[in-house]
Amino acid sequence: MLNIVLQSCAMVMLFVVFLIFVKEKSLDLYSRRRYFWTLLSGILCLSLDIASIFGIYGATVGTFPVVGTQLICKLYVVSLAFQSYQGFLYAAGEFFAENSHKLLKRLYQIWFCLGAVAIMALPIRYIMWGRVVYSYGPSTEATYIVTVVFIISTIVMAFRGTEQASERRRWAILLWQGCWLAAALIQLFNKELLLVGFASAFGMVLIYAELENPHEGIDRASGLFTSNALLDYVNDAYQHRRSFEAVHIYLYAQTGSFDPDVKKRILVQTANYFYSRKSMYVFRNTENEILVLFHGRRLETAEIRSLVKGLAEVIAFPVSLHTLVVPDSAAFSSAEEFLRLPTYFARELEAKEEVVVDEAAMEGFREYGKIKEMIQSALTENRVEVFYQPFYNVQTGKFTSAEALVRIRDKEGPIIPPGKFIPIAEENGLIVPLGIEIFRQVCEFLATGKPKDLGITHIEVNLSIAQFDDENPSAFVREIMEQYQVDPKMINLEITETVSQNTKKKILKNMEKLINAGINFSLDDFGTGRSNLDYFLEMPVQVIKFDYSFTQGYFKSEKAKLVIENMIELMHSMGMAIVSEGVETKEQFETMCGLGVEYIQGFYFSKPLPKDEFIAFLEKHRAEE
Repeated sequence: MLNIVLQSCAMVMLFVVFLIFVKEKSLDLYSRRRYFWTLLSGILCLSLDIASIFGIYGATVGTFPVVGTQLICKLYVVSLAFQSYQGFLYAAGEFFAENSHKLLKRLYQIWFCLGAVAIMALPIRYIMWGRVVYSYGPSTEATYIVTVVFIISTIVMAFRGTEQASERRRWAILLWQGCWLAAALIQLFNKELLLVGFASAFGMVLIYAELENPHEGIDRASGLFTSNALLDYVNDAYQHRRSFEAVHIYLYAQTGSFDPDVKKRILVQTANYFYSRKSMYVFRNTENEILVLFHGRRLETAEIRSLVKGLAEVIAFPVSLHTLVVPDSAAFSSAEEFLRLPTYFARELEAKEEVVVDEAAMEGFREYGKIKEMIQSALTENRVEVFYQPFYNVQTGKFTSAEALVRIRDKEGPIIPPGKFIPIAEENGLIVPLGIEIFRQVCEFLATGKPKDLGITHIEVNLSIAQFDDENPSAFVREIMEQYQVDPKMINLEITETVSQNTKKKILKNMEKLINAGINFSLDDFGTGRSNLDYFLEMPVQVIKFDYSFTQGYFKSEKAKLVIENMIELMHSMGMAIVSEGVETKEQFETMCGLGVEYIQGFYFSKPLPKDEFIAFLEKHRAEE
């Protein structure tokens, strides 16, 4: 009969999903555990549905007792309510932490228990008329009420949980529950159409395909879990307050780098090494990083070292393994904080084979996070300021230019030292918006006309190489200058870092555009190693800035003295002007002037000054002329 066919098809669907679900390699996520119980409740519900149909048939023809049939029918409708309750709990796991909203969950638990008692206590009837077989009466009506409350509650959660779950997960749950609700309403008014069980099974298959399919979280090349699976696991662990131990393993080639084929073979060897090991999950997080998470127990340092040593022995290529050990994930306040960890320790890991995240390391990490957040908030709350350090023009004997330097003021008022936040801004890409804001403020200042009126011919603005990591980064420079109607000759852009050949091409391309627009360039930090001789020869710069350490070296080393004197002669022969940074005494000032340096910058004249103090400084010296 049709009813049996529908339920049988649904049973086959759920049974196949169940076999795949329990067989496949997967992570122990709260959602998967809830899905497992929802799946079992669906199989139980369909089994009792089919049994009730046979029971009704047997009772009608006199081969099965009426009391037994009524009991089976009641157990079936109770299981239907139980399945809707399990579906609610599955969805609740998406939107609430496991141990949160306890009162709300307890109320729904009480609702199910009261409903189950009512369903079992109320009378139930059944009918068989040709191919039509179904149960009805107060017991089934109570079932509809209990079930619809759970379905509607789940739908409401999905609509309201925009911040707790992704759009994909919300819509999958909505479609599942929507199909179930539609089937329940159809069956309520057309009792011969037993669609609820089939709709439920269809929904479970949909949820498996969309949300619980483990293949989406497994790297095909290696069989390891992917970075997306890592994100799911870590978010789940923090949401449901389950701690774990983590070991980040970084694979570095001992010479050069791995070609793609070698890299793939290393991944396969790594996957095979970890395959049979229990109580751990292994993820391929980045190109050269394997992350091992231990759940259920903690490993001693010796065990971790033995594990890593064993991996090094099975990899058939010369490789160096560096490890970052996190003894307890509970030391971090959130999944986001835990996932930021490798960025913070990246430089230390390049120098050390093993880094253990102890309490001291955590203090540094948290301070790093605070400074990063401080930079972000300073950008949004207008707490980024520009200080100006004047340049003394040796030829004219006046202050004719200055360097714009970024400063951040914290919420309480004090200025944060640049050495504290600039490295973090560079590591996190925040140097780009900082640079844009500094350039905007400089142009805004120049647009007032005060600097020019006080003898300033140009202002030096540092431009990070990160801002050249684009095909057209020069656009923002031109747009801001046009916005404030700034003469390009009033701007001198400083560049610093040594870069790759590919990035160098982008830099030269954009420098050419800006030079054609009338902007000049300076090479900053000359003498530190960051701005090397190749850079000096290739970059179309008009000004060379001797770094503080390079300038001071002249007074401390005969070799440095000889190098600087020859470099000055060489640069002048190439038509370049020189700025000597870090001049602090009269002796140093007079010496640099005697060497023919064009500009002097340093504390001998002034520290970096806020805009208003810089104006006052210029006015004072203008009056003394």
